[in-house]
Amino acid sequence: MGDRHGVGARLAVRRRGMIVATVLLGFACALGFRGDASERGGRALDHHLTVFNGRIVGSAFVIAEGLAVTNAHVVRGLRPGGRLDLVASGPGRARGAGMVLAISPRMDLAVLSVPGGLAPPVPGEDAPRVAGLAVVAAGIDAGGGRRGLPRLELAGRVIDPANDSTGFGPGLVALLPGVRPGFSGGPMFDRTGRLVGMIAAIRPARSAAAAMPMAASGFAPKQRRAAAAEEALVLRAGELRAEAQRLLRSARR
Repeated sequence: MGDRHGVGARLAVRRRGMIVATVLLGFACALGFRGDASERGGRALDHHLTVFNGRIVGSAFVIAEGLAVTNAHVVRGLRPGGRLDLVASGPGRARGAGMVLAISPRMDLAVLSVPGGLAPPVPGEDAPRVAGLAVVAAGIDAGGGRRGLPRLELAGRVIDPANDSTGFGPGLVALLPGVRPGFSGGPMFDRTGRLVGMIAAIRPARSAAAAMPMAASGFAPKQRRAAAAEEALVLRAGELRAEAQRLLRSARR
């Protein structure tokens, strides 16, 4: 009987593995979707999720139904399978539990499983990478504690369309006055609603940077900074989507 129970347990594990693999494959396929201009529109905050990971407060956004992304440093201390709390910033402030699916070793990126309908997915079309592009970003001011955290939309422009950074990944730099802790993992769009990328780190404006010691990359993770800054390092949308798809395909093997 012990052997039969062992076989049954192994079969159950295999069945669960097949179910997980099927779900992950569906997510990976969804990530390959690219929408048209008819999908654009809506406030940036409609796509924003606040992430609560113990004492860490950050941001995330949905890139396909049931699938969201945030920074790896926002899920610090968690492994795949770890749980966290999510609150949508759109109308109704829907709440739900998220689960870490995968964490990238290549860039500051984590992929989350989220309840369907928690927030609308971002449009499938990515913005062009050009200097001077007008942008708007969604995030949260994490400096006020767990309650009453104001959700914010900030306007800015791209000042460096290609700025790859060790420890963060393929990025660009945007001038974004007022960006602050809590915007980590939040989405950035152009003025037509196309995704520019995900905020990963912040720093003072270049004129002030010389007066302040910075990390080797010139940026520090937002969660470790206490005050508002003026420039943001943003993980580029195309590379972000490709890495999320790669992570999900690896996880189902």
